[in-house]
Amino acid sequence: MSTSPDWTHPADERILRFLSENPPDYVPLIANRLGMHLGYVERRVDTLVDHGLLEPVSGEVIYAVTERGERYLKEGAVAVAPSDD
Repeated sequence: MSTSPDWTHPADERILRFLSENPPDYVPLIANRLGMHLGYVERRVDTLVDHGLLEPVSGEVIYAVTERGERYLKEGAVAVAPSDD
């Protein structure tokens, strides 16, 4: 992946890849399957939603990767940079 935007954390790509390969899923299950602390994953998911890389897909707060998130995984930060904050 190319240089990441300032708001990204190392876990973000792991979360995006997991959801790209196992869509959609609940945040507690994502955290468990990735071996990460639930609170941390909740914060990172919120950030990824804010930047358009994930989206909730139901009222039960299940998330999936957006098209923009898929571009980020395939092409890196350059693919999503124009609309980043």
